[in-house]
Amino acid sequence: MEATLHALFSTLPCVVCLLWTVLLFDEARCRRVGALRILTAFALTCSVLYFCHALFFNGEETPLVRTLYRGANLAVYPLFWLYIRALSESAPLPLRACWVLLPTLAGLLLSAVAFALGENSDFADLPLRAVFLVEVIWVCIAGIGRLNAYEHRVVNYYADTEGKSLAPIRNLLVLFVLISAFSALVNFLGRSLFTPTLLLIIPSVLFSALLFSIFFAGRRIEYTAGEVSGPEELPSGEADAASEEMQELILRINALMENRQLFRTPGLKITDLATELGTNRTYVSNCINRMKGQSFSDFVNAYRVRYAQHQMRWNDSGKTIAQIGAEAGFTGETSFFRNFKKVTGQTPREWLTAQGKQD
Repeated sequence: MEATLHALFSTLPCVVCLLWTVLLFDEARCRRVGALRILTAFALTCSVLYFCHALFFNGEETPLVRTLYRGANLAVYPLFWLYIRALSESAPLPLRACWVLLPTLAGLLLSAVAFALGENSDFADLPLRAVFLVEVIWVCIAGIGRLNAYEHRVVNYYADTEGKSLAPIRNLLVLFVLISAFSALVNFLGRSLFTPTLLLIIPSVLFSALLFSIFFAGRRIEYTAGEVSGPEELPSGEADAASEEMQELILRINALMENRQLFRTPGLKITDLATELGTNRTYVSNCINRMKGQSFSDFVNAYRVRYAQHQMRWNDSGKTIAQIGAEAGFTGETSFFRNFKKVTGQTPREWLTAQGKQD
């Protein structure tokens, strides 16, 4: 029984990654999305890594397998970084971005030379583990920073951010940070520590679940940065000099929202507002950020919520809450409910009930 469990859990992560490699390869072939291709390469590399793990835990590791393991181990985090970058940038990934794979190539070369010379390559373990630790720390910190910057751009470009957020990947990366700490610990302590079956179950289940979640979320994401490539912050001196102009501009923005109810336009973008004002979107976005202390998305949706509150309070025609949300400019009921609660702290029904009690 113990031998069966040992075989099962030693190969589980490899099987998970291999199945997802096939699924993602087919998806990438059909959709031709660069980020999906990188995620497929990440899944394939993870398959190789955990295949080498399985051989080690079953006593079948050879010098060649160990060399392959080292290369795959140093490649997984840089590939995940390239995947995040491909998701969060509008331009195709430049070839120079692949510099993050240089430590992988150096590690492979070092192990390959030792293998070719037939020498004991244990001397390479310590520096390669140190490189791996640096990769883990750098990719986690830089990845979270890049995804947060992307989210900032999205909420300052779109009023409706549904389907455009990379929050699932960001949340998984946070989880990745926690499990990465465990992964780094395993690397420094050595894999032999987890040879007993019961201890092997812990990393096997943890990494299998995490990798499954990453691949599942990645396959579902259909949106990348696309047209979102800013806006950039105005230099402080320029912003101070333009404060009076911003005061005037925010009055014009308020007028468009209040008099023409531009917020009721479904799928409203910052470029639509900039076109109406005859200026550029960077200036409009910075104006809203500085003068209102809000993102473009929060600014527009606050107007929508206030409009919906008024319509719900004086609903003589018997419209449903969903219909009122659509009239306010929300593109879906989920978006309406989420933003309504964000602004008021209550769901539309809770707010409506509270208003009835006050009356």
